[in-house]
Amino acid sequence: MHPIEQFAFEFNVQQDYFECHEVLEELWQTGQRQDESLVALIQLAVARYHHRRGNLAGAMRTYPKAFQKIERHAGSLAGHGIDVAHLLGLRPAFMQPDYQHIPLPLAKDLQRRIQQVPVDVQHDPSFLRHKHVLRDRQDVISARQLALAARNKK
Repeated sequence: MHPIEQFAFEFNVQQDYFECHEVLEELWQTGQRQDESLVALIQLAVARYHHRRGNLAGAMRTYPKAFQKIERHAGSLAGHGIDVAHLLGLRPAFMQPDYQHIPLPLAKDLQRRIQQVPVDVQHDPSFLRHKHVLRDRQDVISARQLALAARNKK
């Protein structure tokens, strides 16, 4: 599955905003951090994650940054299958103080593709709200230890 498809699936079906961030951050980094349209989607997912967790200040700081980039990179995002005009029209709904799930508006083709993806596991809502502290981070910790050891050898 292409990372944009996985992002859309995680955002709309699984509602796993943390995973949305992870998927696109990896794609963004492999592209030498050049594609700001990916940053727009990453920031939107981060804002949703904060919003659902009750971190309204963090969400309300991040939404404007995301929507500025969405406006600036509308053509690229539309090319990825995002219905940008509809998304921009939903900005006031995203900015409401009470969290509610708002699906990412998608072009019909992308919407059809993500609807065909089988849903393996629905995560516990509490896990999705607090995933950054509940997930298994051993791979991250190991990678950091290896990088530190390599730096210390120099």
